[in-house]
Amino acid sequence: MGIAIHARQMAAQAAKLLDNEVSALPLLINKPLIIALAYPSASGAATGCLPAPVPQAQANDGKGGCLDWTALNQPNNPGSVSLDLQAQADIYEVMLNAINTRPWVGGIVSRGYYPPAMLQDKSASVHGKPAADLLWYWFPRLTGVVK
Repeated sequence: MGIAIHARQMAAQAAKLLDNEVSALPLLINKPLIIALAYPSASGAATGCLPAPVPQAQANDGKGGCLDWTALNQPNNPGSVSLDLQAQADIYEVMLNAINTRPWVGGIVSRGYYPPAMLQDKSASVHGKPAADLLWYWFPRLTGVVK
């Protein structure tokens, strides 16, 4: 049940973000919007805060910082962040569901895609990861080929 609640919370947050923060732009420019998704396959990706290494002086006060998602691009591999392929897939599933119901979205781009190799790492590349299967599933639905 905890996973279902988390998924509903993520879906509500995705809808809120799209409707309250993004939807005004395509109305203003009178053009459909292309959404760029960039979520690493790492713990903390859903919160937008990838745990940064905490200096020893801050270790006891619990005040760690957040890494930018690009800090996980190859060849980086910060030990403060753990690999979580399912987290990336869950976020893509929520976002693709939310995007599919908004007619003002004209398409999506998966940022950080690394074509030369299938990476099983913490980067935002979906190549060879479960999130890529979601893009394969959603592509014909987002383009209207499949209802």
